[in-house]
Amino acid sequence: MVDRYKISRHDRRRSMFLAIVASVGSIVAMTCGAGNILSLAAIKLGADEMFLGIFSFVSIAPFVLALLTMSTIETSGKIKLLVVWYFITAIFMVPFLFLPLVAKWWPAWACLALLAVSNALRNGATALGSTGWFPMLQDIVPRRYTGRFFARLRTSWQTANLICLIAAALILGGQSSWLRFEILFVLALLGQIMTALPVAGIVERPPIADNAATISIYERIIEFCRQKNLRHYTLYVIAYMIAASALEPFKIKLLTDLGYSYGFILAATAMVGFGAVISLRFWGTLADKFGNRAIFSISHVGMILSTGAWVFVEKSSTAGMVLVMLLYLFWSVFNSGNTLAQTNYMLRAVPSHKQNYMNFIMLAQRMATAVAPLAAGLFLHFAGDLFFNIPDFVRITGYDILFTVNAAAFIIPHIMRKSLKAKTDLPTSHVITLIARPILDTIMYTVWPVKTSRKR
Repeated sequence: MVDRYKISRHDRRRSMFLAIVASVGSIVAMTCGAGNILSLAAIKLGADEMFLGIFSFVSIAPFVLALLTMSTIETSGKIKLLVVWYFITAIFMVPFLFLPLVAKWWPAWACLALLAVSNALRNGATALGSTGWFPMLQDIVPRRYTGRFFARLRTSWQTANLICLIAAALILGGQSSWLRFEILFVLALLGQIMTALPVAGIVERPPIADNAATISIYERIIEFCRQKNLRHYTLYVIAYMIAASALEPFKIKLLTDLGYSYGFILAATAMVGFGAVISLRFWGTLADKFGNRAIFSISHVGMILSTGAWVFVEKSSTAGMVLVMLLYLFWSVFNSGNTLAQTNYMLRAVPSHKQNYMNFIMLAQRMATAVAPLAAGLFLHFAGDLFFNIPDFVRITGYDILFTVNAAAFIIPHIMRKSLKAKTDLPTSHVITLIARPILDTIMYTVWPVKTSRKR
């Protein structure tokens, strides 16, 4: 299909800027009112590993509702959908403001139920609007610039994430009173409102008037599954996200059990933002110049090492704090590279007239991130106090087994990456050589300078 619609350079630049502003607002809402903050709030209410696993699943499962608005982006457009549902998301976040108040009077189970239901409703509303997000970005971002744009986009919101986590660490500190959580929930609500406002000014390709809205969800799924390259890519994304997302809530629980303060835990998770900020520009340039193949290969090795090394985390100490910080940092660097390469591949592989393919991919990704923590939580719950003692050597716990198995799980996407090769992608060994050669030349010249002038 020939795309005859053109967006002016001015409108593209303005729209890309507004998209970055909206993403920053979104990350403020998520950092201050989701993820680790909600996990810490649940742990404060007495949540165990089983609840954390169920809570992660219930929080992400509502993203299946995205199936209901796939036709809307083809009939009414993407911007209207995004703005309306992003504002409704803000409404569903209001109950968070009451949690610090009712926590003093309600039983723990009722507070945990309020937390879970409110977060599920909030994410359900987000899902109904999010079907327009990546199709909108495909409209405004030039194909040749996708790697660098997403490096810029993610550097911006990861910087906001870093700032918010540091602020949250200072706000919660070692006391973590409910009043301090209230401050974070207010900031989250303001961030969600900030997400919706800029989107209204973004341009988009007008919806195509055809019979797209009459296609059933089942027919859409069958059509998508027939796309061999996207089918392989989606399976890769599922395998990677299961490995990458299974442990996040339980890292927080483990650290609290080992005596680390809430303030330190949030400061440590801020390394995720820092790692992304310092590495995304490099990954983006690498993706645009050499393709995704090398990024997939390098990142898998890094994820295996930075995940498996969690078995060495011990009770709170100076050395333990340094190790935890480094593990979050290196995990972030390699995960940032992999997810950027995933997005780069998706935007280039999906035809502009079949943008709902992206929503199927994102739905598969989110379902993987829902199921993985649930499975990990069930394992830790039924493993209980399981441990093995090797006399005079080491004590192996259920957490150690989980970290080891999870690290090994990255071998699966590493094998699957071979199906994602593009003709323009350079082999990993060539890319590593091109990157390392200037560094090695500098070292060699510094240590053993070659005096070429004498030879002449």
